[in-house]
Amino acid sequence: MNVFLTVDVETYTGDYALDVHGYGKGLDYIVKVCGEHNVRATFFVEALGATRWGRGPLRKVCSLIKESGHEIQLHIHSNVATIPGLKTEEDRLWAYDGAQQRQLISTGLDILRDCAQTEIKAFRAGDLMANEATLAAMEQLDLPLGSNRDLDCKSTIRSHVNEHFPVRNDLSRRGGIIDLPISAFRSPFPMLDGRYRHLQICAVGMREMFHSLSRMAESGYLCATVLTHPHEFFRRAGETTVPRRKNCRRLRELVRFISSRPEMHPRTVSECLAMRDIPTVSPPEIKVKAHHSLLRLGSQLSDRLSTWLGT
Repeated sequence: MNVFLTVDVETYTGDYALDVHGYGKGLDYIVKVCGEHNVRATFFVEALGATRWGRGPLRKVCSLIKESGHEIQLHIHSNVATIPGLKTEEDRLWAYDGAQQRQLISTGLDILRDCAQTEIKAFRAGDLMANEATLAAMEQLDLPLGSNRDLDCKSTIRSHVNEHFPVRNDLSRRGGIIDLPISAFRSPFPMLDGRYRHLQICAVGMREMFHSLSRMAESGYLCATVLTHPHEFFRRAGETTVPRRKNCRRLRELVRFISSRPEMHPRTVSECLAMRDIPTVSPPEIKVKAHHSLLRLGSQLSDRLSTWLGT
């Protein structure tokens, strides 16, 4: 089974040093951990912010990623853009018409190609807020690969293309677009979690992640995709940052896990374009063990109580 570690790199304030790098504990930590186990990741880098804050910080982000041997693909959040003639207060990409979406994606694509100096073939909308017009714009702009589906739609994930691809929860093709979804499993506690929970570093426990990845490999999945962000690995503490140790540990253990299992093959997203046997039938849904989810839920409750109590 191919395993994709994907990282959304973004800032809503223009403070790349804090929001992206975390003063050394965000993006820099991710590339360090991946390098220790020779695992290449794909970084979906938000590009429209450069229309407001300039391209200098974005070039530095891209240089760090490229020099560390990882892949760069396109990510956009429209509400950080400053584009003459286009109102961009709205962050839901599917709220824009087809021509506006094409303008937003095209602008981001031109910026990222300039800053990264690399071929860009994949696109992920902010919060996965893509729709059919997005797919059409991608085809027009020669972006044949997307990562805009996620069965876990209960929070900020707002994909409108989940039902437009014939295969659920695995690589799928529709027309000229191949889409790699964020992987999800069925929660044993839907009243607490919702029906599905996706593989995001800050959202699942290590046991849940390891069990779901193992079961996916056993069940014939072609691809498994994990999501994370640099800000998941640190928190602000006065004038500096401190590590979120739980999430840091999860990333280290995940990278170690997928690099040591012979049935799992770490890949970058662009490698999907070379895959010929794209699934045509949805694989079975994966449900994790109840006691694994209980451990994670207990840990989340403890964290929230600590935050509420200020400890």
